[in-house]
Amino acid sequence: MSLGGPSFWLETSPETDYPPLTAGVSVDAAVVGAGITGITAAVLLKRAGKTVALLDSKRIVHGASGYTTAKVTSGHGASYAKI
Repeated sequence: MSLGGPSFWLETSPETDYPPLTAGVSVDAAVVGAGITGITAAVLLKRAGKTVALLDSKRIVHGASGYTTAKVTSGHGASYAKI
């Protein structure tokens, strides 16, 4: 993958093609949105012993997460404290 080329996330995430839900599903938690945050929340809930439904209208990590640089920083806390 070259700089400015295709998205790493879109190239490496599996294709998902599941049918729409046609009946109710009973779970402890439903997470709407299968981007980085939604997937992380679903995994953490599952590790905590909960049953989880992860819902999205498209392919996982397809929207904003599909094109992110996934930069993680801790410096924002100081700025957000003032807001």
